[in-house]
Amino acid sequence: MSASPPSLDSESGMIAAGLASIAAASPPALQHFTLENGLSVYLREDHGMPLVAAQLWYHVGTRHEPPGHSNLSHLLEHLMFSGSRKLAPGQYSRAVARLGGKANATTRNDATAFDIVLPATRLPIALEMMADAMAHATLGRDAFEREIKAIEDERRLKLDNSWYLQSLDQHHRLAHEGSPYAEPTFGHPVDLNEMQWASVHTWYRTWYVPNNATLVVVGAVDLQSLRQQVKACFAGIPRSALPAPQPLRQPVEWRERSQTLVRPDLRGGLHLSFNVPSQATAQSPQVSCALRLLCEVLGKGFSSRLYGNLVRDRQLLRGLVIDYQHLCHGDTLLTLSATTGNATPQEAAQAIREIIEDLRRTPLPDEVLEHAKLRLLARQLYTRDSNAWQAEQIGQAAAIGLDPSLLDREPELLRSLTSSMVRQIASQYLQRERSTATYLLQGAGA
Repeated sequence: MSASPPSLDSESGMIAAGLASIAAASPPALQHFTLENGLSVYLREDHGMPLVAAQLWYHVGTRHEPPGHSNLSHLLEHLMFSGSRKLAPGQYSRAVARLGGKANATTRNDATAFDIVLPATRLPIALEMMADAMAHATLGRDAFEREIKAIEDERRLKLDNSWYLQSLDQHHRLAHEGSPYAEPTFGHPVDLNEMQWASVHTWYRTWYVPNNATLVVVGAVDLQSLRQQVKACFAGIPRSALPAPQPLRQPVEWRERSQTLVRPDLRGGLHLSFNVPSQATAQSPQVSCALRLLCEVLGKGFSSRLYGNLVRDRQLLRGLVIDYQHLCHGDTLLTLSATTGNATPQEAAQAIREIIEDLRRTPLPDEVLEHAKLRLLARQLYTRDSNAWQAEQIGQAAAIGLDPSLLDREPELLRSLTSSMVRQIASQYLQRERSTATYLLQGAGA
């Protein structure tokens, strides 16, 4: 006998119905195969549009860079498609445009990703270009000098003109103490200025190999066709021995940390972080799900506790954002960044801590928790309209050593969380001893 559907006579009934509907809207099963040379391939079929998102993820990023060699991954990201055996410098972007597609690339802490969105019928050409760059990127010296200049310009545009990103870099350095994640977003300028072409070439030969890569395809292609196309392009590229895994050490005992930044271009505000597990380091998947729900309750949307209390009602803050990067290889941060209103940064931090402390002591009302689950899951459901977003989540999970199929279990895991479980996670990880505060003050500075 089938269960009766949730009643819609109350708000709780509507929330339950919404959660059930989202859970039922599961995506097509994730399919996977691995070539003999170690290249891992994931496919999510989606024939709703005649498009595909193809992303090649190399499992190397800024955290792998040795001291004195920051910017290696970012520079190689720029150089990978600046010329190969089949494409002269400058031809890659023009070829993608002629195929009706668009291309991008990103350097992250744990990985470097190259992605293309294009008509599904043109996927074999995209794969051929990706494979040619993996095996035969030219990394020309002229391109080397040109892309160093491009990164310098990018740094000036994005970092040097942003008080927010600069303060966040300094905050991460303190919050991530002892971890490679503490390194600044754009590395160190002196390392870029002293970069040697031979170092980039060695980085390429060491890490850009099939057994250190994951190819993700989401869109209008079937598994048999994709397997044939991938084999034709990548099977001939040999695997290579990889360096030993790099441990990500964290302190044995946590301690509260704080600092004050004073600069003319700063706005009054603060960054407040807690050292927490990522999905890869948590003892169970429920831990990272609970931390994401806590972000939802604390700072996502106008009805969140921090916004409603400190922005709308008391006006101690002008605005806030909360972020938890759960797809990381090592432990990560839950970070709240805010600009202050009728309060000093220190007073605002204390008010934030009081609200967090209440979450640590008191279980959430079931209706509040269920509403947070619904908002989080609905947002994830809407983003599934983007093949590129789906591919990014799959590739990011694979690059940090997770089974990407676990992503499809998130609705089930989130729905299973109770108020007492969420309170326990808040009590365990949102402790003052795990926190780092950076107070931002406008002034002449030192």
